Amino acid sequence: MANEQQKKTPAGKVVPAPFAKRQAGTALKGKLKAKKRTAKPPRPTPPRRRKRSGLMGNIGSFFLLVLLPVLATGLYYVLFAADQYMVETRFSVRSSAPNLSGGLLSSLGLGLGGSSSNDTYIILEYIHSREILKRIDRKLDLKRRYRRPEKDFYAALGKNVTMDDFLDYWKSMVSVSLDHTSQIITVNTFAFSPDDTRAISAAILAESERMINDLSERARQDAVAYAKSEVMKAEKRVRDIRQRFLKFRNANQQIDPAKQAQVQVMLVGKLEEQLAELRTKLSEALGYLSANAPTVVFLKNRIKAVKRQIAEEKRKLGDKRKGRKAPPRANGVDTDTGSLSMILSEYETLLVEREFAEKFYLSALKGLEEARLLANRQQRYLATFERPYLPDSAQYPKKIRNTFFVFLSLTLIWALGKLILQSVLDRM
Repeated sequence: MANEQQKKTPAGKVVPAPFAKRQAGTALKGKLKAKKRTAKPPRPTPPRRRKRSGLMGNIGSFFLLVLLPVLATGLYYVLFAADQYMVETRFSVRSSAPNLSGGLLSSLGLGLGGSSSNDTYIILEYIHSREILKRIDRKLDLKRRYRRPEKDFYAALGKNVTMDDFLDYWKSMVSVSLDHTSQIITVNTFAFSPDDTRAISAAILAESERMINDLSERARQDAVAYAKSEVMKAEKRVRDIRQRFLKFRNANQQIDPAKQAQVQVMLVGKLEEQLAELRTKLSEALGYLSANAPTVVFLKNRIKAVKRQIAEEKRKLGDKRKGRKAPPRANGVDTDTGSLSMILSEYETLLVEREFAEKFYLSALKGLEEARLLANRQQRYLATFERPYLPDSAQYPKKIRNTFFVFLSLTLIWALGKLILQSVLDRM
């Protein structure tokens, strides 16, 4: 066993087996290191060539992504872009309606037209609407005017455009803004010639004023119709109360129950005075005559007759019998000549109704006159502070400024993209 675990070295020395394995591993590592030392390293890329290729790539990308688009933009503005003229118009919505205090329409809350503030916002939307575009196009042939610069393929209106495209183009050529403090509307109109710009701006102003007047037309018509209906109701009410007066007088055979009541009261008073005198005479006669004396009997009969007459007259003034039902009524009028107090009460009720009906009729007539007056007047109008004018020179496009903005924007985008690309390559 001892002989098997020992090995001889090339020098003839005997070495134990474990130490022999360790020496073999050390010799193998030494050979590998020697090969590494003797191996030729790879030839690196020259730094000048790498820098040159990177510089050329940056120049090429900058030319394609920045300089070429900027050059195309500059050529467009120099060779193709048409001059655009601008006209600024400023106006506000005002009301010319007079004060209706005390009238029928104002008391019922029926104004003629809405507030000018609401009309202002309606005008803002109307200027960019399809309706005003159609109206102005029929008057001025807008498509022909906006297609006039044929060489400007970008700013001019294209051929065979749809109505939606035409409306979008109209919104780009007409800008509207509102000052919320002063409620002043500013309209900027753009076109390719001074005359066209002024004509389009004037058409916008005229159409806006026409529309603002039409806004309250329906309200004015409704107010006049309502006032007429109220007058007709008041007239019918007055006629009805007059018919009731006629039936009342025919049924009671009295023109004025109030005067009849005064006469009746005076008559009762005289009868009571007469009764008092007869009683005085009877008392004197009984002082020297017997109860069966003709004079005493005559006075007693006179007293009884006067009492009956007084009772009859008082019954006419007012019936004091309990449980007596009121006389039947037909169409609001007594059909029975009852007590004078009931007739007078009915008469006073008719008087109050007639007075109220006549006052309402007069108020309705006044409201109708106010409604007609306002309907014949212009309720809303545009107070124009700056009217359309003929521009002296083209204000757009801003060729140098726009070209510079294109150059600046593309340069920033190119630099940002370059940084992102370099960051990604460094992480790979």
